[in-house]
Amino acid sequence: MSHLKQDADPAHREDPRSRGTGSLVLGGTAVVAFCCPFLPEALPPLVRFLPLYLVIPLGICAVVWGSPDLWRARRSERPAPVRARLGVLLGTLGILGPLVWFFFYLGAG
Repeated sequence: MSHLKQDADPAHREDPRSRGTGSLVLGGTAVVAFCCPFLPEALPPLVRFLPLYLVIPLGICAVVWGSPDLWRARRSERPAPVRARLGVLLGTLGILGPLVWFFFYLGAG
């Protein structure tokens, strides 16, 4: 009986804001945008190179949107949402990938 009571308790319901879907979408988009220059050369340059300007802002947004979900999960001692973790990871890769490439490009040139 206590199990049924616990499920019906509103304090045990998952917060809909803490799923991390937005962070995952933004982080995935940042990583995909970083790969756009590797598309075939038959595509116009606007399609191949314009997304590069959005990689770092999308990565920053993914980290900013996913961090509160991770903090909220840590504060309530629940396991962190997997989507938020992946979103923050992909957002971090979206931020660091272009920066690492840029420093290697400067070092090689």
